[in-house]
Amino acid sequence: MRGGLAPLARWLHRAGVGANTVTIVGLLLTALGAALLGGGQPALALIVLLVGTLADTLDGQVAKAAGGGTKFGAFLDSTADRISDALLIGAAVVYAAHRDDTFLFWGALVALISGSLVPYIRAKAESLGLTASVGFTPREARLLLFVLGVAAWAISGNSQLFAVAVAVIAFLATVTAVQRIAHVASALRNT
Repeated sequence: MRGGLAPLARWLHRAGVGANTVTIVGLLLTALGAALLGGGQPALALIVLLVGTLADTLDGQVAKAAGGGTKFGAFLDSTADRISDALLIGAAVVYAAHRDDTFLFWGALVALISGSLVPYIRAKAESLGLTASVGFTPREARLLLFVLGVAAWAISGNSQLFAVAVAVIAFLATVTAVQRIAHVASALRNT
């Protein structure tokens, strides 16, 4: 997908649109999509989230078209990713709380916690001079599952399909967090 976005990224760069602008637009679109999702409007949320997800992938390509990103751009992108993830899963928590959907509520809460741990463990490991990029499910895969869950809900009208997708994300994020913890623990034992 990234290779397919390269022409669009080059066009945006030539038009004077910077990678940081794309990052901020993507974050704002994700916030709007999350609000729509939390309000129980999966079809509108899906449209907005597809464009927001495109921006999330496109910002790195725009930076590359500009000859490489900056340290601030990398920081901004990573921070926006964390906020976006929290907004999306938070929207599932809000929707579940308003609908008394216990399964979705607890699945989303676990996904929120585990999903936050995955990048934190990596960052903490890197601050200790280690790597922790291991794990069964990277962010992109979890984001894809989330969008597919929203699509299934939008198409079928059945929010339980979305709840199942969120539960799968919760499980996979937890497994990934445990894998990273085990990897770091093993690396620290060997030092």
